[in-house]
Amino acid sequence: MGIDVRVETESGEVQDEVLDDQNLTEKLLPDREDGTSPCLRFVDPFGDTLFNQIQIPLVIVELEKRLRGSAKPEVKAHCEAILKVLRAATGEEHTYVRFSGE
Repeated sequence: MGIDVRVETESGEVQDEVLDDQNLTEKLLPDREDGTSPCLRFVDPFGDTLFNQIQIPLVIVELEKRLRGSAKPEVKAHCEAILKVLRAATGEEHTYVRFSGE
């Protein structure tokens, strides 16, 4: 089991999600020491990491960069699916993105 990505309301209702049965999300994460990563380096593969509306656009930029650097088709497809739900969540009041690890 990998790191699922969920779009949630303030009350925790799941609006959309990308499941990670093949452990692909972790392949999109930078090293924790990567100072150029303002958000993704803090995703906890064994817990939950929540991003708010101020942070979501930064997460999108980081994922777009990781997408360009990925050579594996399955990782690229997974990243594109995550980007799709994050873009749809952008600007939605009281909406958050949760990276939910094992």
